[in-house]
Amino acid sequence: MTKRPAFRELGKIAEKWRDHAGRRRDYLSELYRSGRWRLYYELDDCLALIREAEGIYDRWIKIVEENRRALIELDALLVDRDAA
Repeated sequence: MTKRPAFRELGKIAEKWRDHAGRRRDYLSELYRSGRWRLYYELDDCLALIREAEGIYDRWIKIVEENRRALIELDALLVDRDAA
C-alpha cells in the first residue's frame, strides 16, 4: 500500500467533486426535461449550462481515473521496491 496518505486523499476529494458535478448535471437535465427551465433561463442559456455541466463532469471522471491509475502504478512500484 502507498505510504502517502495525502496522495490517496486527493483521490477521495476528486471523487467527491465528480459526484457533485454529476448531481449538478442531473439537476440541470431534469430542469430541462420538466420544462421548469423556462422559469429561470432562456433556451440558449439553459442548454449552455447543461453542456458546461456535462463537460465539467467528464473532466472530473478523467481526473479520478488518472488518480486511480497513478495509485495502482505507485502501489506496484512500492511492492517491487519492498520485494527487492
